[in-house]
Amino acid sequence: MNTPLPAKKPLYGCLLFSLLLFSTLALNAVSAKAEQALTLTEAIALATENQPLLQSLDDAAASSRQSAIAEAQLPDPKIKFGVINLPVTNRNALRFDREDMTMINVGIAQDVIPLKKRQIASNMLEAEADQFHTEQIATARSIERDVAMAWLDVFEAQRKSELYQKITEEFAAERSVLISRMSSGGAQASEVLQLENQLSMTNDKGFVAKRDERKARANLSRWIGAASLRSISDELPVMSNHLTNTSNPDTFSVAIEEHPLLQNAHQTEKVAQFDVDKAQANLQQNWGWEVGYGKRFSDRSDMLTFQVSIDLQLDRANRQDRRTAEKLVLVERARKLTEDKRRELTAELESALADAQAADARENEHQSRLIPNAAARLSVAQAGYMAGKKSLSEVWEARRSLLEVELDHWAILTDRQRAAVKIDYLLNDNRLSKEKQ
Repeated sequence: MNTPLPAKKPLYGCLLFSLLLFSTLALNAVSAKAEQALTLTEAIALATENQPLLQSLDDAAASSRQSAIAEAQLPDPKIKFGVINLPVTNRNALRFDREDMTMINVGIAQDVIPLKKRQIASNMLEAEADQFHTEQIATARSIERDVAMAWLDVFEAQRKSELYQKITEEFAAERSVLISRMSSGGAQASEVLQLENQLSMTNDKGFVAKRDERKARANLSRWIGAASLRSISDELPVMSNHLTNTSNPDTFSVAIEEHPLLQNAHQTEKVAQFDVDKAQANLQQNWGWEVGYGKRFSDRSDMLTFQVSIDLQLDRANRQDRRTAEKLVLVERARKLTEDKRRELTAELESALADAQAADARENEHQSRLIPNAAARLSVAQAGYMAGKKSLSEVWEARRSLLEVELDHWAILTDRQRAAVKIDYLLNDNRLSKEKQ
């Protein structure tokens, strides 16, 4: 009896299988890319690219430069036409050929603003454009700082949530063991109640951490939109606080003077000074000229008119001089605001240095003592339990203590990075900007 040979699988079946396999791999790759963790560098890049706030300052600068060009020009001339000395009463009313001075006039007039006044007004608008530019630089640096701080807030809250979840699982496991031991008299109800209380307190801290994460993501969404909902990278960027070791205060002073906010304040002073120059230039009178041609009727001679007008400054002490005094006061105000900004930045730097130094000290303490001691305590508890000298609850307690030390340690690391971000911002160190390029 001949056994029939098995039928060959159709070729299209293999092709279909390969196509499905390829599609699945492609979808997995796309999904993995979509779920890729959000790094600090990427968050800063997203915040500064296509940022409407920064683009609006570009638009404002461009607007001022366009106005500067227009301000440097003379006003447009005026065309004049009309009827002059037309009678409106008696029998000659509305008759063009009865009165000698009745004429139809056509003319051109030009107001003349002195060149110096126009140049100063144009220079002031150019200074305003430069002010918008310096404001854009300062705003971009502030956005980088704010994004970094929001990212670190999300990172810390996310890490806390994970560790609180681990501690909660530890409590839940120990609670199950205690409940099972109560029937044999190996555990007391008071122990279970105490554990329930600790579990509830840990859950409460976990809820607070989740709330903090949600609020931090909301702050981050201010700059990067929906990307703020992505998972935060587990890797904390290490930005060494090398500036904390600088003992020369002159280094700090120079860096503060170069800060974009202070540069913008100096530019505001320049704009205010140009405003003073503009007020002083207004002491020069504007003038104008006018040429007109009058057409008369009944064979009367036509008329040519030429006039010059000059502004009269009859009360300069209460008008022009007062305007100049006003602008001088505003210059002094701008200088005082610059000094206030300098003091503010200096105080913020001192505070950030204090935070950095404290975080470094706490980090050293955790690395040298707290973390090794907590790990050693857990090892001793585990060894004691294996030898029958320690209870399982003591092992769990030692493990939870280690997790709590780890929780504090992550908070310290985050605080150190916050201080580093502040120091870099205040001393105009653009390491974050360089990393994203």
